[in-house]
Amino acid sequence: MQDFGFDLEETRPFVECLRAGHPEGDTCPASLAVYRRKLDELDSLLGQLTAVRETVARQLARAELAAEAEAPGGPEPRCELGRHTW
Repeated sequence: MQDFGFDLEETRPFVECLRAGHPEGDTCPASLAVYRRKLDELDSLLGQLTAVRETVARQLARAELAAEAEAPGGPEPRCELGRHTW
């Protein structure tokens, strides 16, 4: 279970469930509660990672546009005389 992100304390209900004679260590109420908490934790982390990914994607898009503008052969310079732009 530790390979999947459960810390030692979180595995305790599964061991206790096995010691109580259950053939599977995850069928007891305390084990099920650990599964639910872990899923909530993972959902929260996924939300945070999604937000970070969206920020990085926006930054990349902005940076790519800026790089295109600075590159040789980039957009034509704008001529501004007075209040008119050509």
